[in-house]
Amino acid sequence: MQPHDWNDLKYALALFRTGKLKEASRLLGVSETTVSRRIKALELSLGTSLFLRSPQGRYEPTDSALAILPRAEAIECENLALSESIGQKPHQIVGQVRVSSVPLIVNRFLVPKLRPLLQTHPLLTVELVPTSENLDLSKREADLAVRLGRPSSGGLRTKAQKLGTLDFGAYSASSYPAEHADTQCWITYDDVHAKLPQARWLEAHVLDPERKRSNLRVADAETALEAVAKDLGTSLLPDAIAAHDPRLKRLSGDKLTNLPTREVWLLSHIDQSSRRSVVAVKEWLANLPWV
Repeated sequence: MQPHDWNDLKYALALFRTGKLKEASRLLGVSETTVSRRIKALELSLGTSLFLRSPQGRYEPTDSALAILPRAEAIECENLALSESIGQKPHQIVGQVRVSSVPLIVNRFLVPKLRPLLQTHPLLTVELVPTSENLDLSKREADLAVRLGRPSSGGLRTKAQKLGTLDFGAYSASSYPAEHADTQCWITYDDVHAKLPQARWLEAHVLDPERKRSNLRVADAETALEAVAKDLGTSLLPDAIAAHDPRLKRLSGDKLTNLPTREVWLLSHIDQSSRRSVVAVKEWLANLPWV
């Protein structure tokens, strides 16, 4: 094995994360030829093949690549930490942190609570990514990911910590007459999301002949919240969010029992511990009132 240029590792990481030369070149701001040439130089110096091209045109990592990529990620994280620390004062947080979660959490929970963090650290940039997809931290699609439910896997070199538990309640529009609460229609979830805890509870209860099923079905709690606020029906929503929305009111009754809860977990990359910006955002997330 010959000495290699450690700078070539970023080209291998980019191709691993995107799977295509075109996307890797766009990510790095160089030509496809440059990406291909630098990876070939890395393979030559290491004496092993790092990627195989699939029939679909994607570049899949070999076992050798999977063995060195975690080390390359560690080098990348240390380089980011070094860049953030240059010129900053001891108590100054500088850097950019990308946080992903489902739209309801991002838009209704994180955004309203973000100002104190940014005021405390004016040189910190937080990117919030509202998506129902589980972004891959090992591919740097996000630095931190807030998930509803304990993650079964977070990709290469990730760790999970529990942030709290969201309690759900039954909500209708605040304008809906209280005396008509028992006749309100229930907004349920589509078949793809039928296994969500709140979807299972709803399905069990709307089968009750005394309750009506709305002709609206949704795919996420963000849509359910807006639909309830527009008086299109009743649904289950997290108390930590819905209780603070003046457009909504919580319902009570003997049949509203055994309401579901959902655990909130934070996924992070184990090599990010040296980045003070990531640590600051993790601490902020951990101290939010999730219950």
